[in-house]
Amino acid sequence: MTPRFFSFDPRPTRIALILGACLLAVLTAWALADYRSGGGLVAMARAGISAGLMLTFLVSVHRLRPRSQWGITLDSAGVRVARPFSGQPLELHWGQIDSVRRVGRKGSVLGLFLKEEGRVLVTRHLFARKAVYEELIAALEDRLPPSRFDA
Repeated sequence: MTPRFFSFDPRPTRIALILGACLLAVLTAWALADYRSGGGLVAMARAGISAGLMLTFLVSVHRLRPRSQWGITLDSAGVRVARPFSGQPLELHWGQIDSVRRVGRKGSVLGLFLKEEGRVLVTRHLFARKAVYEELIAALEDRLPPSRFDA
């Protein structure tokens, strides 16, 4: 089997996080202005919370940026899944995977159900286009047997 790579590129999620960070920057500035005009500790607390959330959003934007080998690789040995917020990819051998099926509303989450250790979930929002996500599912379904829970 020739290795196939499906890269993660969550553009809509990153755009939403950037817009949220901009909104939080405005809320932080507003809370700081309220504090300067005598708003007291409550205004400072609002400013601190919104600034912390803004920084969390910006860190998430940075961690979700496209980079090399960040995605899912299918090869003859198994499946390698890069984790969005961890440095080490998850290596799964074909023998470890019991079944593959869509879960969640509208099938927006791909579930790799393992024989012993539980499951690995891959959400649709990690891919830039739905076509890439559908191609990944088709490639996995070609390799693995259908779920025993399907009717």
